[in-house]
Parts: sequence; C-alpha cells; structure tokens
Amino acid sequence: MNRLILWFVGLMPKKIQSFYFNHEEVLLYIFYGGLTTVVSFITKLVPLYLVDKDAMGDFYTVYSTGCAVFSWICAVTFAYFTNRAYVFKSTAKTKKAFLKEFVNFYVGRLASLGIDALMTAVFIGWLRWNAFLITLAAQVIILIINYVISKVFVFRETEEKTAQSKSE
Repeated sequence: MNRLILWFVGLMPKKIQSFYFNHEEVLLYIFYGGLTTVVSFITKLVPLYLVDKDAMGDFYTVYSTGCAVFSWICAVTFAYFTNRAYVFKSTAKTKKAFLKEFVNFYVGRLASLGIDALMTAVFIGWLRWNAFLITLAAQVIILIINYVISKVFVFRETEEKTAQSKSE
C-alpha cells in the first residue's frame, strides 16, 4: 500500500511531495486511521442497522454497546498492524518486544473504547440519535487521542532507537 502511496506522491508537484515527506508520519496515520474508521463503521453500523431498534426496546442500549465493543476489537487489531508496519515502522523483532508493543497498543486504546461505548450507549442507545453521525463524531475524537497515545507511549522506543541509529 505504501508503494502505491509513494507512486501517487511522485506524480505530484515538488511542493506537495516536499509537504508529504515533511509530514509523512502524520499523513500516513490519517490515511490508515481513515481505513481503520471504515473497519469500525462496517463492524459497528452493519449490526446496528440489521435490527429493529424499536422492537428491541431497552435491550437496544446493551446491544448497541456490544456492537461498539465488537467494532473496537476489529478496528484496534487492524490499526495495530497498519500502525506498526506503515506509520511508525516498528523495529520490534523479538516475541517479547512484539508482545509488549501489542499489549501497550491495546491498553492505550482502552480510552477509545470507553469514549466509543459511552457515546454509543448515551447518544445512540438511550437518546436514539443518528448512529452514523454519532459514530463519525466519536471516530474523530478517537483518531486524535489515539495518535497521541501511539506516538508518546506505544511506539516511542522504536523512534528512540531510530534516532540513535541516525546519529551514529
């Protein structure tokens, strides 16, 4: 996928290429975050739209929150592997380093699960607001929080090693 992106960037004027290479990490994070959002939307909204919320009554709040949790698991798994390989370019090679990174990524994403589940339960389940708009709003908030968490806590060691190797 990154080869396709680089090919496309190569077709752009030099100023745009320069902008891309100066902000590559953030732009790739936004791109793969967008794909993660698609995964999240599909795995959350398809189950929500397959049921009759009025017929489910009060159980709909529980069901919609369950859909948010299922969606979170799918999206975080997808995000971990794309962020690891393409955005932050992790150099973790050992099983121990991989597991530490994987666990830190999931733990860091618990905040996003809380935000998504709470917004889903309150605004979609309880208040019956538009599921698409609430999911979109939640994803924007989550995208920003998750970038900070990934940059500061999860892939920090990888970046420190990369900076060290460049200075040597």
